[in-house]
Formats: sequence, structure tokens, C-alpha cells
Amino acid sequence: MSGYDPEMRVVYFKSEDDGDATFDGQICHAYLHLADGSTGDEGRDLGFITLTQAAKLAQEHAAELDVDGPTREEWDRPPHRSFLDRLLGR
Repeated sequence: MSGYDPEMRVVYFKSEDDGDATFDGQICHAYLHLADGSTGDEGRDLGFITLTQAAKLAQEHAAELDVDGPTREEWDRPPHRSFLDRLLGR
């Protein structure tokens, strides 16, 4: 990664699936990495929180929010229905 700043603060938000909540209300595992050596490789475990909470924590710690998961456009896209589902009206 070019331009890497070893002092960068990052809140990692790790989405594990598409979920069924709103994009901002999705609940995923989050970590706070302060890049100062005090939090270990994974960072401080923030537990399972919403994307809105992760964004607020990132702002409070002057950190970048790194969302690992679908984009808002992908999240809001209607689910793909199979031919059989469409045929049966599901």
C-alpha cells in the first residue's frame, strides 16, 4: 500500500454476509487499530456493532473507517431470485 502512514488510526468493520438490516444498521465485527503498537495486530476488539456506531467511533478517534463488505449500492440491490422462485411467484 503506497503512502502507508504507520501512525494511521483505523476502525475496521468486517462484514461477514449481506445481512437483512439497512446498510447503516448492519451489525458486524469491528476493531480499532491505533497503529501505536499498544493494541496488537488485530487492534482493540469493539465487538459486534452497527456501521453507524463504527462510523461514530472512527470520528471520535480521528480514525479512518475501513468497511470490508458490500458497498451501499450492492447492499440496496434487490436479492437475486432464481428462475424457479420467479416461476413459483416467491
